Amino acid sequence: MALNKSFDAIIVGGGHNGLVCAFYLAQAGMKTCILERSNKVGGAAITEEFHPGFSNSVASYTVSLLQPEIIKVIILYRIVLKII
Repeated sequence: MALNKSFDAIIVGGGHNGLVCAFYLAQAGMKTCILERSNKVGGAAITEEFHPGFSNSVASYTVSLLQPEIIKVIILYRIVLKII
């Protein structure tokens, strides 16, 4: 598969801020690319199992920083947002 190397915006980092930024740019019609070094997106807001049966988000408070307006828009576009 050939990678399209022409983008209007390149977001470095797939944390929650990068994902929200890319979402709004894409909604504005821009061809957007997110570059993330990890194999998961979400950054510090992801929940990971650190021991069998035990999960934690090292920075779960960052999800609370998402403005309610952003959450409403994301839900309107039926993007999965699961806060646990």
